Amino acid sequence: MKTVGLLGGMSFESTTEYYKKMNQLVQQKLGGSHSAQLLMYSFDYDELEKLLERNDWDKITHRLVEEGLKLKQAGASYIVLCANTMHIVADKVEHHVGLPLIHIAKSTRAHAVKHSYKKVLLLGTKYTMNHPMYKTLFNDEHIEIITPNDDEKEMIHQTIYQELIRGQFLDASRQKLIKIIKKYELKGIEAVILGCTEIPLLIHQEDVELPILNTMELHIRDIVNHMLEE
Repeated sequence: MKTVGLLGGMSFESTTEYYKKMNQLVQQKLGGSHSAQLLMYSFDYDELEKLLERNDWDKITHRLVEEGLKLKQAGASYIVLCANTMHIVADKVEHHVGLPLIHIAKSTRAHAVKHSYKKVLLLGTKYTMNHPMYKTLFNDEHIEIITPNDDEKEMIHQTIYQELIRGQFLDASRQKLIKIIKKYELKGIEAVILGCTEIPLLIHQEDVELPILNTMELHIRDIVNHMLEE
């Protein structure tokens, strides 16, 4: 089994899920008393949030690389960013750390291709929804990415930052997200990407009729497959 280095704390709510579910999946696949070989650096997310607000991606990249190099030195074979938004600088982090990075959007894209989706709705932070990362990667496979309008983006963003990363999961916010999904279902989307690792803590498959692409779950499956490959 290979050792994976996690850059987490973005937020700790979703990073906790990464740790738990990776261990559960390794145990499920290998049986017995097996668990995942993991190294982790957990950020004080307030630091990164302030940098995001200033749009200081150079400093964000520097901090991710700085801690990623420590994980490499400690023995990690792969690097993982436990947040969709931080994948905006994933290529730079991978290059400067010098380890393969298991990319959350690419893990999600592989699932979309497998199920032949051609038009999907992306929900996430405003940074993720406004950045071309998902659109570019999915367009390479002829899959159209749809994002909500500006008011809806702001509502989703505020829900993530004012509630979800603080461990608040309100039914009123769940209903607002469901309403947005239903609106775009009428416009022909075939599936919904939960492109923030906190959103799956609020919205579940049983809440909506359209297929959900839970980026965290798909990422975790891909990570564990890399860990266990010979």
